[in-house]
Amino acid sequence: MNNNVPPPGNTSLEALITSWKKSPYPSVKITSYFPAYVELFDHLRGTACTFIETGILDGGSLFMWRSWLGDNARIIGIDLNPEALKWKDHGFEIFIGDQGDPLFWQGTFKEIGEFDALLDDGGHQSFQQIVTAYEAIRRAKKKCVVVVEDTTTSFMKDFSKHGKYSFLEFSKDATDVLVGRSVNIDKGRFPSSINNEIVRNFHNTYSIQFFNGIVAYKLDPNYCIEPQVVRNMPPNSASDFRYKGVESAYVDWPHPFKRKSVIVKGGMNYRSKLKIIKSFIHKVIKKTKATVAADK
Repeated sequence: MNNNVPPPGNTSLEALITSWKKSPYPSVKITSYFPAYVELFDHLRGTACTFIETGILDGGSLFMWRSWLGDNARIIGIDLNPEALKWKDHGFEIFIGDQGDPLFWQGTFKEIGEFDALLDDGGHQSFQQIVTAYEAIRRAKKKCVVVVEDTTTSFMKDFSKHGKYSFLEFSKDATDVLVGRSVNIDKGRFPSSINNEIVRNFHNTYSIQFFNGIVAYKLDPNYCIEPQVVRNMPPNSASDFRYKGVESAYVDWPHPFKRKSVIVKGGMNYRSKLKIIKSFIHKVIKKTKATVAADK
């Protein structure tokens, strides 16, 4: 067992690491996960929370979570291996099923009810991670967090059958779906069509957070309000200089396995320029007509 874990300094982190070390059964973790766990789950400690973990294997993490979260926590394990039912004898709820099957989640979430956290440490294949996260996000009704770990498999050769549709690409695109709520601010500036169904299915997703090997979807219906433009007072006369500087930049694109530099262009596009010109001409004509009328 590798005990090369993060250094002490945070009491919650220390308690989590101690719970992991003292688990009576084996558990394999990545060192960088522990601080992320604390950030994502620390608010649940000592509460009567419902915590779901997909992927039980040797059972060690179930005991870690119970020790760290407290005796009031409802710990639920999910696995495809029917032998995992033995952990029921230790006070855990166990569901046997295929995490890559949406129908399994449909019935399971109906039986579990509301939950506070779901951690996917299951099969690590992209379609399994996507189905697990998406079904949890769609069916969550209250504030909770849906976390998928071992997202490094999106790049691993032996997990590469997903092609370009990896879990990480799914999650990156999901961040764009959150922007879909903003189209009503100025419909004319967005694409003419919008996938309302997918935007609706993420309607409770407040934020998506990326860690090393972990992606967390934070859901909170209370914070997912309709975006609106508001002002604290009427605008002043400051000039808008957004298009006055350079119109492009040469940047190193952030890809971990390819060296790629690109030119990112800016400036106003042709249609926007034409719209401003037309608006200016319309104002000039209107002002001219008003002046001529006044002279008469």
